[in-house]
Amino acid sequence: MLVPAVTRVGPVVEKVVQAAEVLQGFITVSRFLDEAQKADVEDILRACVREANTQVDDELFGKGRSLPDSECDKEPVAQKKLAPDWRRHLGKLKHAAAFACIERRLSEKYPNNFAIEPRLRKDEFTQEVLLTDKRAGSLRPDIVLHFTRNITRIQCIYDLKFPCGYSVGANPWSDEVIVQMTAYGALGGECLPALVTPQRGVVRK
Repeated sequence: MLVPAVTRVGPVVEKVVQAAEVLQGFITVSRFLDEAQKADVEDILRACVREANTQVDDELFGKGRSLPDSECDKEPVAQKKLAPDWRRHLGKLKHAAAFACIERRLSEKYPNNFAIEPRLRKDEFTQEVLLTDKRAGSLRPDIVLHFTRNITRIQCIYDLKFPCGYSVGANPWSDEVIVQMTAYGALGGECLPALVTPQRGVVRK
């Protein structure tokens, strides 16, 4: 009489084990990136920012050349002007090239743990971070690392900066940038917001 009972219990036990394995898989996948993975992401950000900077300069000014400092605030000589001066025009071009590189490379490894230019705001009453499409009272960081499939649970924020001209050693931490990064820090996260530049890589204040 006991044998049929054991036979009936078999599939039930198997389903319980399968459910536990699925749950364990969900727990393993649904998380923040670990330190090694975060370091890998930052290596990708450094590489993409350097490549974008070189690619745009080479295409516009010739291989190994860049715009002189004296031209940065002048009107760009371009068929399609993206900004009224070279500094911002180049910044837009280099951001676009870097974003394409970052999207491609991070999507291969961490497709559910990053977002490019999400618009976020912090609710003044609940203090929760919310995804929004409204500009007023919101911020739009360049790159956000986040909990799996949850943009509003922030792990780290990165902002790409492309200095104009030959002043490659210039300090990127202007007063304006400090204010910007302080605002990003108020959104929360596990690490301080970081700048990513072609010359200095990932830097935190």
